[in-house]
Amino acid sequence: MAELETNSFANAIPVEGPEGLMQALEDLLAKVKSEPEASKEYVLLYQLGKQRSIIKVDFNQEPCHFWYQDTLGRPITKAVENTIAEFLWTKCGERERYLKESSREST
Repeated sequence: MAELETNSFANAIPVEGPEGLMQALEDLLAKVKSEPEASKEYVLLYQLGKQRSIIKVDFNQEPCHFWYQDTLGRPITKAVENTIAEFLWTKCGERERYLKESSREST
């Protein structure tokens, strides 16, 4: 993961569990779409039980990019991976892109 600047943590958004992560991502996407001058990079402090992670989200590119770092150096959990995949698929147009590319390949 790219180094996160220390001042990024001052504005970090705390989220709890997959549901909290999905809600935060949806809220940030709505903010980015409705406020073009708003920041497009965010840091989330994710927690589920004793697991704590830092997730950076960059909406400057489509689809948005994610960086993940567990505070104990563990790999990304399936819960976080699945939540991000669902967000990209349902909210960021990846489903539509896939269907469009699939239809092009079949013709």
